[in-house]
Amino acid sequence: MFAKYSVELFMPVILYKLNYNLTHILLYLLITSFLNIIVSIPATKFGKKYGFKYLIIISAFIFIAMYFLVGILKKNVIYFLLVSLLSSLTNVFYYIGRHNYAGVVLENKKIGKKVGGILIATILANMLSSIFSSIMLERFSKIFIAIIATIIYLIGVLFIYKIKEEKVQEKHTLKEISKKIKISNKIFFVLEQFKIIFFSLYPLYIYIFVDNSYSYIGLVYLITGLASIVFVYFFSLKIDENDNLNYLKISAILLSSILLLDMIIANKYLVLIIVFLEGIFIKLYETTVTNILYALRGQKEGSSYFLYMEILYNISRIFIITFFLIFSFKIRTILYICLLFILLSGFIKIEYE
Repeated sequence: MFAKYSVELFMPVILYKLNYNLTHILLYLLITSFLNIIVSIPATKFGKKYGFKYLIIISAFIFIAMYFLVGILKKNVIYFLLVSLLSSLTNVFYYIGRHNYAGVVLENKKIGKKVGGILIATILANMLSSIFSSIMLERFSKIFIAIIATIIYLIGVLFIYKIKEEKVQEKHTLKEISKKIKISNKIFFVLEQFKIIFFSLYPLYIYIFVDNSYSYIGLVYLITGLASIVFVYFFSLKIDENDNLNYLKISAILLSSILLLDMIIANKYLVLIIVFLEGIFIKLYETTVTNILYALRGQKEGSSYFLYMEILYNISRIFIITFFLIFSFKIRTILYICLLFILLSGFIKIEYE
């Protein structure tokens, strides 16, 4: 996870520095979303048959190939498409494996505490990888960083291999899963994808408008991460004691408001103060969303449910990104639109069975 985030976070900036413009970067996100849909179905079938932990292990080796390719990346269509393909394979294999493993581990009771544990691990990986990568990208070649990231990822694979996992027997179809998920819930998860797109472009926004250095972006995510860890630890315990729907509206309002303030100010010193609050509000929103994702999963619908959600997520992103490309919006406009829909997501009523 640490190694994975180290390239995922900076990819839009890396492309931008290679003279790819915003349209190219949106195309990169569009292509990976499209490929995610194609790859997710055979990936889920593989996981059911052989075990989902092996998807995470395979994703590690695909990531290694991608990282080395990024190290020699040029402004070339073939390189661009290869990186998009490898990025898609890495993400699909990793997230389908991770969600299915978490789906087995998490019970509906005290789910918030366990989701909190997963998010804390994710925040640590994101935080450490951002500062690590920001320093390394400014001082060393991408090939050298690829070697270091490879070593880290291989160490992680050794731990994953030891996980004991039972093969999945459930045979629910995507059509059956779709019928069980309420329309309002689908709308919510579609709107939630605006958050994904926002934070995919956020490092690039910082680089262009606030401070054009990798180290500053790393510092932003370090501060965000520190605030997030403390908050998630306490909030994940609280969410089990209260109806998480109460937090959805609050978290959406607070998150969209603080991100709007960040964009309005765009001062590199004031931003460092604001991002501490961002770290709190981001994880307030994400913990609530992740809790809802796992809580809506049926007891015997694990792998099919997560496959359906993966497809729903990526179809949503394809339509959203295509809309941005058709109208050739500038990055600020795109982020403002994303903030609007993040806010609206908080007013969707989640329906449980």
